[in-house]
Amino acid sequence: MMSERPLKILHVTPYFHPAWAYGGIPRIACDIAREEVRQGHDVSAVTTDVLDADNRRCFQPAPSSWPAFEAIDGVKAYYFRNVSNSLAYHMQLFMPAGARRWAARHAAEFDILHLHGHRHLLNSALARAARKHGVPYILAANGTAPPIERRFLLKRLFDPLFGNHVLRGAAHFVAVSECEIEQYASLGVDRARISVIYNGIDLASFKAVPARGAFRRKHGLGGRKIILYLGKITPRKGIEVLVRSYAELLRAGRLKRDDSALIIAGNDMGYRAALERQIASSGIGDAARFTGLVTGEEKLACLTDADVCVYASTQEIFGLVPFEALMCGTPVIVSDDCGCGEVVGRAQAGKLVKYGDADGLAQAITETLAMPAGEKADVIARGRRFVAENLAYEKIAREYVEVYRKVLSGRPEPGHPK
Repeated sequence: MMSERPLKILHVTPYFHPAWAYGGIPRIACDIAREEVRQGHDVSAVTTDVLDADNRRCFQPAPSSWPAFEAIDGVKAYYFRNVSNSLAYHMQLFMPAGARRWAARHAAEFDILHLHGHRHLLNSALARAARKHGVPYILAANGTAPPIERRFLLKRLFDPLFGNHVLRGAAHFVAVSECEIEQYASLGVDRARISVIYNGIDLASFKAVPARGAFRRKHGLGGRKIILYLGKITPRKGIEVLVRSYAELLRAGRLKRDDSALIIAGNDMGYRAALERQIASSGIGDAARFTGLVTGEEKLACLTDADVCVYASTQEIFGLVPFEALMCGTPVIVSDDCGCGEVVGRAQAGKLVKYGDADGLAQAITETLAMPAGEKADVIARGRRFVAENLAYEKIAREYVEVYRKVLSGRPEPGHPK
């Protein structure tokens, strides 16, 4: 029996390596693409040069024309010049100059397109060009398909012009949890056109985590109990609930200011000032600290030194951070509001609390900090085993390729969301 031929795959994402300030999607897209290359496929990516509100991707030498090209572990990445990085960062409005022209010229060169996220002009341009040339595409919205959290007016304006046709024309949809199936279904997507594929974890990056203590020394934390939030600083993440819980633990004497610390690690998406006001009015003082964005070795050190990692968010259809914390040996608490709680619950790898329940979260923090060493070791072991068996990128990439081949073998008519 002949082996199936390699595929020509194009990943479409407004942020890619190394735009880590934008959270999980750029890492997920990059790692899937890299693994597909390792599995023998011809893989490209189109993206923009955004890094954050003030910084762009630098190329040496400077490109003579756009998009700029760079090979990343075998992935052929094309970076378009974004018109305004400030609008991209603060309003999620990405304007890649020249993307429509490039899409019209090159979309037909690929077997299939893999669109990451929703409501960005790269998706709109590539989806239109792909349909024109009869090239199918799948959409992995990663929780962005419904209009959630902020910018509701902008999203209502965007959808009729640029967003709805992307949904209508998709050959298949990928959800990263059962919860996300419901998000797609609420938009009229046929459930038969949805596959569940979890987000992945780069197992290699956890083979040699830093020794405990590096993050504590850098921030002068000594032997304090560290309650950690790590991720983008936005209202949806439930950080204000965590602040209320920590303040209550201090007031009740279950934790002391000089013997504990609330660490909020991540890049500010416009919500930090509100949190700082809440912290000041709660009397927490310098027991709560913001570190800014942490990446690479510093991120691993942060996760390793924490005593508990809290992810109390809403509408979190997966969430990588809790599993990264488990890989670093740190127990986790997550909200049961959406897919993140669903997956952690399935893994039996952490405590679940009701979203918005500050008292319940405070109790979960107390119980986790007091967890006997043997029980903690069992929880961590279950989490790591779940990651190894379900979230390795070798498995995730193969599942995506199976979806690609399914689409290509049938070339089904696209679904028609309402």
